[in-house]
Amino acid sequence: MPALKLFAEIRENSGKGVARKLRRDGKIPAVLYGQGEATTPLVLNSEELSHLLSGGKATTNVLKLQIGEDTKTSEKNVLIREIQRHPFREYIYHIDFQEIALDETLTVKVPVVLLGDSKGVTMGGNLTFNRRELEVSCFPDSIPESITIDISDLDIGDSVHVESIVPPEGVIIHHDVNFTVLAIVGAVAEEEEEVEAAVEEESTEPEVISKGKDEEEGKED
Repeated sequence: MPALKLFAEIRENSGKGVARKLRRDGKIPAVLYGQGEATTPLVLNSEELSHLLSGGKATTNVLKLQIGEDTKTSEKNVLIREIQRHPFREYIYHIDFQEIALDETLTVKVPVVLLGDSKGVTMGGNLTFNRRELEVSCFPDSIPESITIDISDLDIGDSVHVESIVPPEGVIIHHDVNFTVLAIVGAVAEEEEEVEAAVEEESTEPEVISKGKDEEEGKED
């Protein structure tokens, strides 16, 4: 697959007013975190960025960020570090990039994708999906788009823990804490868990003791 490329320009000014004007002009403020270097403020074309993100691969793949500065253009290998979106409207406020070295391993979060239909769910069970991302380490050119888990054979009572997942070649999934990624539970078990949680919540509330009128009057004496 050809490398994903994105063009950026150096942003000379900063501040909320400048950022608002950029967005009105169809631009997105951004910043590049370098390797041991000072951060570089950037500005991106909104349409170009939206087109890149719509492909679904930009958030986990290495990008070739082409930075124009006067008549020169430098190219950096980067990963998207954070995307800040408007809470109600469908547009991006700001984006952070992290420069990387292609010959060094890095740690990133990769989405979990489920494959198939669980027979336990077909029989009336419920799927509880606890982790939708997994932390993996690998070289930049080996970052998987997702970690796929086939749930077709999972019955009620079955679960998938992180240590049981076989990652793609060259990828290490961290499982220092062997947490449950997903489970198939019966409807009765799920209801019991909800009741237990409600009981525990009630037991943690402080006890309020009301004193009688006679006791209060005696205290005043």
